[in-house]
Amino acid sequence: MEILSPASNMNHIKVAIDGKANAVYGGLKKWNARNKAINFTTEEYNNLIKELHKNNIKFFLTLNILMLDDEIKEVVDFLKHNTLPDAFIVTDMGLIQELHKEFPYVPLHFSTQFGAHNIDDVNYIKFLNGERAILSRELTLTEIKKIRDNTDIELECFVWGSQCLSFSGLCFFGTLINGGGGNRGKCIITCRDIYSINNDKGHYMYVPDMDCIDLKSKLDGIDCLKIEGRRRNPKEIFEILERINKNKLTSKSVGYLLGTSIKENNLYEKINTRTKPFMKAKDLKDINENDICLKYVDNIPISFSKNYLNDDVMYIYTEYKKPYIINKKNLSLDLVINNNIIQEILYMNYKGDGKTFFGNNEDLIEINFNQLIDLIEKENSNINIYKIKYQRTNDKKIFINSYMYNELIQYILKDCQNKEYKLVNNNLKLKSIYMDTNDLKVIKKFINDEFVKIIYDISTINNLKNIEQVINKYGDRIIYKLPMFNWKSENLLPYLFLLENKEIMFTRYAQLYLCKGIKFKKKYVDYTIYVWNKKSLSYLKDNGIQEFTISPELSYEINKNIFENNKMQVIIGGKLPLVYTRNCFSHLFGCNNCKNNQCNTKNIKNDDKDLDFEILCNDDFRFILNSNPILNDYSKVNITENTTFRYSALGQSIEIIEKSIDCFKKDNYYQELKKNDFWKNSYECNLLEGKE
Repeated sequence: MEILSPASNMNHIKVAIDGKANAVYGGLKKWNARNKAINFTTEEYNNLIKELHKNNIKFFLTLNILMLDDEIKEVVDFLKHNTLPDAFIVTDMGLIQELHKEFPYVPLHFSTQFGAHNIDDVNYIKFLNGERAILSRELTLTEIKKIRDNTDIELECFVWGSQCLSFSGLCFFGTLINGGGGNRGKCIITCRDIYSINNDKGHYMYVPDMDCIDLKSKLDGIDCLKIEGRRRNPKEIFEILERINKNKLTSKSVGYLLGTSIKENNLYEKINTRTKPFMKAKDLKDINENDICLKYVDNIPISFSKNYLNDDVMYIYTEYKKPYIINKKNLSLDLVINNNIIQEILYMNYKGDGKTFFGNNEDLIEINFNQLIDLIEKENSNINIYKIKYQRTNDKKIFINSYMYNELIQYILKDCQNKEYKLVNNNLKLKSIYMDTNDLKVIKKFINDEFVKIIYDISTINNLKNIEQVINKYGDRIIYKLPMFNWKSENLLPYLFLLENKEIMFTRYAQLYLCKGIKFKKKYVDYTIYVWNKKSLSYLKDNGIQEFTISPELSYEINKNIFENNKMQVIIGGKLPLVYTRNCFSHLFGCNNCKNNQCNTKNIKNDDKDLDFEILCNDDFRFILNSNPILNDYSKVNITENTTFRYSALGQSIEIIEKSIDCFKKDNYYQELKKNDFWKNSYECNLLEGKE
């Protein structure tokens, strides 16, 4: 059983050698899903492979993000002139095709971002010449064993490290609220913010770190155990390698391997236990609303507290913050202060990119946060510095090196320069619209409206098992959108054959392979099948796809360059799933079971960003929606004749949908919708400036 260790610097490499790892994985430049990790320089990359090979350790290169065409070319050119790794860790279909063509003898390991969670996924990876599938972190031991017993390629499992709220590769929490995107390694970890439910605060979206090392003996047949942690302290990684090598047990295991309920897997903490106390709250003078304090019991954080005089209430950090404003360039600053002098500033921009500024104790000036914010925001009114985070002492004044201060201001202004866009007024009049819904009552209401083409989101395997009833009622008058997840690796072919000669929408690449023997009237792909480059597009066209939902993470212009004369379906508005998660929130909302509660919207507020979200349930997964809908004004861009429009009606009443459809039928749909209560606080999403 191979032990795979993480690395983003040369200290991690030394740790892997000393800790007797069998293989190491790491990234280069911006081509991997740890954009904020240091990542290796070209020289380091070539040298570390030599050093690891001397010690009989393999190196796997992570290339696990979605890529544009020029980036694929850049990666291939780099690899042609440098040392090849022992394997590529990949996600993007276009890159996968190109790497296999150019470097056929280098194994392809399909990243957890690819979303392999059942037998069909793993068999599809083998079909794509993959040597190894890195399984989804949400799988249980029983589900993994079933995959192992029915597939014959290498399998890799995570056993320790960060555990995302979202199913890997399906997180839009950043990009769809105008922040950084996990699919580009620029996660702004919205899930780890402070949330409130009925004014009770907690880290309700935070998922505790996985620790399933104790289950090593139960993973017999798995080829590789993986440790997460390219941004972690090398000392911590060494301790984990020692635990694995010496079979050191812990008091409890944490992770989905144990099961899907919170009682089984321990994947719930009201307060993030990685939060470390700074000092006793009562020792801090002039404590105020900006100071975050937690009550600790037996060194474990229990709740947020304002009982500052109590011995067990600890000061954690201070946040100088204001609302996160969607459609502005939201920035945050994280300060490291020593003896009331700022030593480091981690700047995070609106795309999820970070830069660290370093200062010294010379030529100091007092910093005033209000003045700093005013100075920057007056220079560019589209900038919103919504958070400055730091740990303070009893010194009232904070000082900063003047050069560092000026460098920071100039960098921010340059980084956030407003781009000029060629806006038009195309007097857009919609001829028709596609409408997403998972509600059969909504289908019944709008099935005879010639303006609407309905996409029925089948959502779950249980719904697919009852699909014959829907087919008998609606036949080929609707598009059938396949369910995203098949956790138990059930045989779906009998149900899929019922959809023969119907219009069908695929939601995962593996479904193309699964349905290869079935003839459909028309094939669509949803935006969860990523098409970020022409190579991916070509692959899908070769598989008979006729219409594509373009990525809402990219601007319309970028998508036009990818799709050219092909049919593009664009999301014009609605609530979109930001997160697909296997996490259940019944402990927070008092649900008895998902089936009886899936129509009930559960509201949750992000206190850190002052944003509201909704949780909707299905039988086997949940998704999180934006409370305020997205609404793009396509009348201000040049629309191609191959563009069709799509409205997501998820999480909306029939009354709201009726009013919305009426507005979509009118001239100037955007202005008409904005008069409606449901749409008046809507926001634009990446129509002009797509994520980089």
